[in-house]
Amino acid sequence: MKYDRLERLSIGLSRPTALIGILGLMLIALITVASVVARAVFNYPLIWAHDAASLLIIIIVATCFPTGVMLRKHVAIEFLGGALGSRAHRWLTAFGALVTSAALAVLAWQMTVIAGQETAGHASTVVARIPTGPLWWLAAVIVWVSVPMQGLVTLLIITGKAAPAADGDHV
Repeated sequence: MKYDRLERLSIGLSRPTALIGILGLMLIALITVASVVARAVFNYPLIWAHDAASLLIIIIVATCFPTGVMLRKHVAIEFLGGALGSRAHRWLTAFGALVTSAALAVLAWQMTVIAGQETAGHASTVVARIPTGPLWWLAAVIVWVSVPMQGLVTLLIITGKAAPAADGDHV
């Protein structure tokens, strides 16, 4: 019961990040089209377009993590567990979830380190001079939000309360 409520809350929190990611992809497409039109029609390139797209992609990638974690849309190698039997499969699935939790925590930590370095060094994009630190901090926060979500998924898998993955969801 407690896990169900936490899982619903986590899924609810992951949906806005998915929307941000989709809107970010659409914004990159609009920037690209505007850049091509500006160059072709007005012979005037949008020199900031590459800088903006480069920064947006950082956020777009980060926004994939909460939704991907909660929907269990990660790569899983299941043939070994299937060949060894159901008990081994459960243990390997739990082990894989624990490794995923650790890897996600390390990724979030490294993104925090990068954000700190970008901020301390007053880093910015080359052409438009857009500060990069704040976007790296935002991306790090989004990935850090994914860490407890993956912890919940791991707990659900270990306790046997995780919903089975639908066919085709795992490779």
